[in-house]
Amino acid sequence: MKTKLTLYVEKAAVKRGKIWARRQKIPLSRVVEEHLNRLVTAGAGERFLAKWQGKFTLPASVAKDPRSAAILAKHVR
Repeated sequence: MKTKLTLYVEKAAVKRGKIWARRQKIPLSRVVEEHLNRLVTAGAGERFLAKWQGKFTLPASVAKDPRSAAILAKHVR
Protein backbone atom coordinates (compact mmCIF):
# COMPACT_ATOMS: atom_id res chain seq x y z
CA MET A 1 0.00 0.00 0.00
CA LYS A 2 1.32 3.41 -0.93
CA THR A 3 1.09 6.42 1.37
CA LYS A 4 1.66 10.12 0.85
CA LEU A 5 4.81 11.61 2.38
CA THR A 6 5.83 15.24 2.74
CA LEU A 7 9.55 15.94 2.51
CA TYR A 8 11.46 19.18 2.81
CA VAL A 9 14.31 19.14 0.32
CA GLU A 10 16.41 21.88 -1.25
CA LYS A 11 14.89 23.12 -4.51
CA ALA A 12 18.09 22.45 -6.45
CA ALA A 13 18.18 18.84 -5.24
CA VAL A 14 14.56 18.31 -6.27
CA LYS A 15 15.27 19.78 -9.69
CA ARG A 16 18.30 17.52 -10.21
CA GLY A 17 16.33 14.52 -8.95
CA LYS A 18 13.46 15.18 -11.32
CA ILE A 19 15.83 15.54 -14.27
CA TRP A 20 17.59 12.29 -13.37
CA ALA A 21 14.31 10.42 -12.82
CA ARG A 22 12.89 11.70 -16.12
CA ARG A 23 15.98 10.45 -17.96
CA GLN A 24 15.56 7.05 -16.29
CA LYS A 25 11.84 7.13 -17.12
CA ILE A 26 10.81 6.44 -13.52
CA PRO A 27 8.87 8.59 -11.05
CA LEU A 28 10.88 10.55 -8.52
CA SER A 29 8.86 8.93 -5.74
CA ARG A 30 10.17 5.52 -6.83
CA VAL A 31 13.74 6.85 -6.72
CA VAL A 32 13.21 7.95 -3.13
CA GLU A 33 11.47 4.70 -2.18
CA GLU A 34 14.25 2.55 -3.64
CA HIS A 35 16.91 4.63 -1.92
CA LEU A 36 15.17 4.26 1.44
CA ASN A 37 14.91 0.51 0.91
CA ARG A 38 18.64 0.34 0.13
CA LEU A 39 19.44 2.18 3.35
CA VAL A 40 17.59 -0.45 5.37
CA THR A 41 19.23 -3.29 3.44
CA ALA A 42 22.67 -1.75 4.04
CA GLY A 43 22.23 -2.45 7.75
CA ALA A 44 22.20 -6.17 6.96
CA GLY A 45 25.78 -5.89 5.73
CA GLU A 46 26.83 -4.29 8.99
CA ARG A 47 25.25 -7.17 10.94
CA PHE A 48 27.10 -9.66 8.75
CA LEU A 49 30.41 -7.94 9.51
CA ALA A 50 29.71 -7.84 13.22
CA LYS A 51 28.97 -11.58 13.18
CA TRP A 52 32.00 -12.72 11.17
CA GLN A 53 34.71 -10.11 11.81
CA GLY A 54 37.78 -11.75 13.32
CA LYS A 55 36.50 -15.30 12.76
CA PHE A 56 38.85 -16.12 9.89
CA THR A 57 42.62 -16.45 10.02
CA LEU A 58 45.06 -16.21 7.14
CA PRO A 59 48.16 -18.34 6.67
CA ALA A 60 51.49 -16.67 7.42
CA SER A 61 52.46 -16.88 3.74
CA VAL A 62 49.83 -14.24 2.94
CA ALA A 63 51.66 -11.62 5.01
CA LYS A 64 54.83 -12.27 2.99
CA ASP A 65 53.10 -11.58 -0.33
CA PRO A 66 53.30 -7.80 -1.03
CA ARG A 67 50.06 -7.79 -3.02
CA SER A 68 48.15 -9.49 -0.23
CA ALA A 69 49.71 -7.18 2.33
CA ALA A 70 48.60 -4.15 0.31
CA ILE A 71 45.05 -5.48 0.04
CA LEU A 72 44.89 -6.22 3.76
CA ALA A 73 46.29 -2.79 4.64
CA LYS A 74 43.68 -1.10 2.47
CA HIS A 75 40.58 -3.13 3.32
CA VAL A 76 40.98 -4.77 6.72
CA ARG A 77 40.38 -2.74 9.84
